[in-house]
Amino acid sequence: MARNDRTVRLEVVKRALAESRRGVALKTLAEKHGWNLRALYRDIQALRAAYFPVRNEDGRYWLEGKVTTFPGAPSPDERLALFLAREQAAAWKHTSLGRALDTLWNRISSSDGQAALFPVESTPWIAARACAAIDYAEHRRIVETIERATRERLVISARYRAASTGQLSSRHIEPGQLHWDPGLESLYLIGWCRLRRDVRVFAVHRFVAVSILEEHCPPRAETRSAAALKKAFRVWRSDRVEKVRVWFSREVADEIRERRWLAGQSVEETGDGIVISGEVAGLAEVERWVLSYGPAARVLEPRELRESVARKLRDGSAGYESGSRGRRRVDRR
Repeated sequence: MARNDRTVRLEVVKRALAESRRGVALKTLAEKHGWNLRALYRDIQALRAAYFPVRNEDGRYWLEGKVTTFPGAPSPDERLALFLAREQAAAWKHTSLGRALDTLWNRISSSDGQAALFPVESTPWIAARACAAIDYAEHRRIVETIERATRERLVISARYRAASTGQLSSRHIEPGQLHWDPGLESLYLIGWCRLRRDVRVFAVHRFVAVSILEEHCPPRAETRSAAALKKAFRVWRSDRVEKVRVWFSREVADEIRERRWLAGQSVEETGDGIVISGEVAGLAEVERWVLSYGPAARVLEPRELRESVARKLRDGSAGYESGSRGRRRVDRR
C-alpha cells in the first residue's frame, strides 16, 4: 500500500476509535473499507507508539478520554484549512512563503516521513479550484532577487517589459512591498520608480532581468499596498480619483450587490436594475469590468469612461458583423 494511502487509513482508524462508544472491531473495519486485517493491527501498534491511549477489550478498540490527536497538532478542520490555503497559493510555490507552506504541510500531514497528497479525508467535504495563475517557475530567480531586495530594503536595477507596448525599459526601483492579487492571480511589486519619480506597480512576471545594487533605501509609506492601491479598482493605480456611476440590469443586479467593487460604494435601486456609485483611481480596469457585462452594464459617468466603453462596444460589434459577412460570401461561392 502506498504511504499516502496509509496516512488516510490511519486517520480513518483514529477517528473511528475516537467516535465509537462501544469500541470498534478491527475485522468489521477491515471489511467495511476493504483493508487488510494485519495492516490494521500494525496501525494500532503505530498509534500506541505515538502515545495515543488505545484501549481494547473483547476484540474491540477505542481511544480512552478526549485525546484524539498529537499534543499541539492541528485538528482535522485546521489541517483541511491549511490544505485549501496551500491549494489556493499554488502559484506561490516558487517564493519563500510558498516553500514555507509546503514545509508546514509536510510537517503536519506526514506519516513515516511521507507527506500526504490530500487532507485527512480522501473525499473532503469542501474543495477549492486550483488557481489558473501564472507559472513562476521560469521567473524563480527574479522572484528570489525581488524578495531579498524587498525584505532587506535594497535598490534594484531592472529591465521591465510593458504590457501595453511590449517595449523594454531600464530603471532603478526602491522596493516597497510585494502584493498578491487573488482576482488577477498574479504577483506584483509596488515600489518607488526612480525613472518616473513616482510610485509604480510592476507585474513580477514582466521583469526580464533584476539585480541588486546593494544600496539601502528608506521605507516609503506610499509604497505599501494599503496606500498605493487604496482606491484602485485592482492594481492599476492613478493619482486622479474619479467618481464612477454604472447601471446594471436586473439580470445581474444580485451578483453586483453581493460584492464591494468601488471605494465608498453605494447602490441605488432603479426600476430596471441598480446603479452602483463610488470612487476609483484609474479607469482602465473599470472599463474592462464594465465591458465584461456587455449590454447588462452601462456607464453613466464619468463621460470619458462612458464614451470609451461605447466606442469599444461599437468596434467589437463591427468586428463580429464583418466576420459574418465574410462567412456569407464564402458560403455563396
